[in-house]
Amino acid sequence: MEYEQDSSQSSQLYSIADEERPLPASDSEQSQNGTALASGTSETALMATLHHLVDAMEQLRQDFDTKIKYDASKERQIDSLHNELQAYRAGLYFKILRPVILDLICMHDDLNRLVGSISRSEGEGTIPATQVLKNLESFQATIEEILQRNGVEPYSVEGETFVSGRQRALQAVETPESSLDKHIARRVSKGFEYDEKILRPELVMTYRSVSHT
Repeated sequence: MEYEQDSSQSSQLYSIADEERPLPASDSEQSQNGTALASGTSETALMATLHHLVDAMEQLRQDFDTKIKYDASKERQIDSLHNELQAYRAGLYFKILRPVILDLICMHDDLNRLVGSISRSEGEGTIPATQVLKNLESFQATIEEILQRNGVEPYSVEGETFVSGRQRALQAVETPESSLDKHIARRVSKGFEYDEKILRPELVMTYRSVSHT
């Protein structure tokens, strides 16, 4: 009798424990839970991608605006530099020419005085050759001074032997003297050089030895 009573109590305890234990989820419920979890994860990833695209587009717009502003600023700087360069060139051009222009004006004044002097001499009926020569030499000296003020130096090669490169022979003067061959017969005009570079060689006439039979 005691055994049967113990057995009955044990059965009642097992029955109560079974009622309190939660029932396992069915296959359908498990599938729905997995789908909901996957859907939530997918939506999160999509939103993150959209946020990333929006940020990228905003950054691209800012970069584009910056590039436009930079190009506009750069173009203004180029225009400004171009205008400054043009003004500098114009000023430099005049600065270089100014002394030459002033010297030409002075030369014009000298010619004007020379013409006036010749005109007065004609009115008197005589023009002394020495006076004309003196005026022309003065005019030539004025031109040399203008050239020298601008860095151009006149020169005459020393010695009586023709120097190719620094002299130019305009004419050959025949001579029976072989010792005079390629020597200077007459100097026609000075040479001119600038910064040790020959602008125009000295003009001369040279002897050429010929044999008479």
